[in-house]
Amino acid sequence: MHKKLSVQNLVYRLCVTGVLCCLFFALQAQEVQALKKQFNEYGQQTLQEKLYVHTDKNFYLAGEICWFKIYNVDAFFNKPLGISKVAYVEVLDKNNKPVLQAKVALKEGDGNGSLQLPFTLGSGNYMLRAYTRWMKNFSAAYFFEKPITVINTRKIYDGGALQQKAKYDIQFFPEGGNMVNGIQSKIAFRVVDQNGKGVSCSGAVVNDKTDTVSTYIALKFGMGSFLLTPERGRSYQALITLPDGNQVVQSLPAAYDKGYVMHLEKVNNQQLKITVRSLATDASSPAVYLFAHTRGAVKVAQSSGLKNGYAEFLIDQDQLGDGISHVTVFNADRQPVCERLFFKKPAQYLEIGASTDLPSYESRKKVTVRLSSTDQDNKPLPADMSMAVYRIDSLTMPDDLDISS
Repeated sequence: MHKKLSVQNLVYRLCVTGVLCCLFFALQAQEVQALKKQFNEYGQQTLQEKLYVHTDKNFYLAGEICWFKIYNVDAFFNKPLGISKVAYVEVLDKNNKPVLQAKVALKEGDGNGSLQLPFTLGSGNYMLRAYTRWMKNFSAAYFFEKPITVINTRKIYDGGALQQKAKYDIQFFPEGGNMVNGIQSKIAFRVVDQNGKGVSCSGAVVNDKTDTVSTYIALKFGMGSFLLTPERGRSYQALITLPDGNQVVQSLPAAYDKGYVMHLEKVNNQQLKITVRSLATDASSPAVYLFAHTRGAVKVAQSSGLKNGYAEFLIDQDQLGDGISHVTVFNADRQPVCERLFFKKPAQYLEIGASTDLPSYESRKKVTVRLSSTDQDNKPLPADMSMAVYRIDSLTMPDDLDISS
């Protein structure tokens, strides 16, 4: 009789456990749907624009005309947007003060204009900035910006005024946004000079006891990464050795005693693995949610329980859209706790071809250029384009930026 009751008790417990698991997963599914609903409602109520300004070149002499064309697109779908009718174009000096301003009419997402660069401008680097009135509702970080160089041959400078002390911008980025004591984090870094060019460097990370806990070396464009497991009660500094032999000391972001750390890595050419860690003391903690979107379109929404402070997600790269995707981790209260970006190279692109009517020309003879646009399968595609023609020399080089990037 006692043995029979034990079997019944075991069956009862298994049934209860199964019901609880079903309820747990049902609640997780409801939370995932709630997150998707909130995000979609936000996207429907918030329209965002993106501008791209194609200038005829990026190096000018004072007195020349800067010609440009403006493309206005929907930030979510990258399609021409005809909402705004006016774009504002500015040229900013090194103190971010506008030295030139203009209004440009937009029609169905297109606009064009020019700026006469006066002889009152001094030689130096300037920033061309463009935005619409609607874009001012959001952060200025989303305005279009492009560096241009102006040389004034009418103004003479002494040698001392042309010499500038090198300045460096050094930044550290914990993956996911923050570091947590006791959990290993991947720390990315970037070192650029005053012109925004990447700087080759190397260095080490030391704690407050001057013990070396990690070393690193910059790869391409002055960027790189290293691993670090911060300890409670310790502070950390990075020692950066620059190309000129000087050494810069900079403090790393402070680590938290509680929180979440995420890590994204490619498992193969098809899948991504996202791991989430937290300092959970119990065996099973509340669920975490993985949310990924590309330009406002929800691509991935999953949930998982933390087991011993660890959760793992596997997603197919095909689920993400082309370009930059935001990958965000939410806690059980639907609060974002970690986020990082992932870039997927576009599978489809526009092939632009150019041909001339003659192989060579005499001086001042008319040149006819024919443009064509096709997809990667050489099928013709309609395109709205602009073209700039200028001489390439030691000062004027091809522009690295284009509308795709």
